[in-house]
Amino acid sequence: MGMTHCTGFVGALVFGCLLAVVPVSSAQVASDEPSSSGGLAPTPGLTPGQVVQIQLEALRLNDSRNRGIEVAFRFASPDNKLHTGPLPRFISMIHQRPYSLMLAYDNVAYDPVEIVDDTARQRVTLIGSGLVVAYEFYLSRQTEGACVGCWLTDAVIAKRPTGLQVQS
Repeated sequence: MGMTHCTGFVGALVFGCLLAVVPVSSAQVASDEPSSSGGLAPTPGLTPGQVVQIQLEALRLNDSRNRGIEVAFRFASPDNKLHTGPLPRFISMIHQRPYSLMLAYDNVAYDPVEIVDDTARQRVTLIGSGLVVAYEFYLSRQTEGACVGCWLTDAVIAKRPTGLQVQS
């Protein structure tokens, strides 16, 4: 079965998960054909936690051509794309606060993924440049369209983490 191709980054990060890491290399992010390299396109076999990890690693490895942001956008749900797209608008949004930390974080902590039926959420805390920001990712398993069975991000919301401080 071939890979399903979709574009979209749905933004809602909630509760994260420490799970098996899906390796994403800078070579994969820089590829002109990301869907043919290493799971950088939505497929029904990816878990919600893997989708969040792929998006965050792609964003961290973003380059001057914004190919990492493009990979992240590929995992957005159609509804998310309606609110955050097209891609040039999404690129602009990611380069601004509160999402810009996703492009330059030093450390990441994943809370467990919470799955109820065909919806999931994961809280992820990013640390970098003297900032600590928690993001809640909201995902849903697609039931129609080109990505049937794939988990895609519906929303990512920046939150203030509790009990975490970064000293300058």
